[in-house]
Amino acid sequence: MNLITKSVLPGKWQASQYELASEGVNQAHSAGILFQKELKESNIPLENVRICYSPFSRTTHTAKVVASVLDLPFEGPQCKYPEIWALDEKDPFTRPEGGESAADVAGRLAHAMATMESEFQG
Repeated sequence: MNLITKSVLPGKWQASQYELASEGVNQAHSAGILFQKELKESNIPLENVRICYSPFSRTTHTAKVVASVLDLPFEGPQCKYPEIWALDEKDPFTRPEGGESAADVAGRLAHAMATMESEFQG
């Protein structure tokens, strides 16, 4: 079972039929409206906004809906996954500004899994 993955793995099926249902589209639209309100209240210009998402169809669909609400062009991923993953592989203990290191994430996940295992044994 894959709990966390950084890309679509070869041989893993990822079909377009797994896009958002109408309720999910409505939720993404509402999230976009709330995000737009937060940006305005915080005086953050849209030029400073980057929508980052995984390559999976539902997250891509969500990103498209939010980009549409914000009237931002949607040209595909604007994140730097390859560069970030290369840095994580080189030094998993480096924390990006305002973020977690790969080791932090792994530790948090291990703790969460241990907690769930102890709560739901048997």
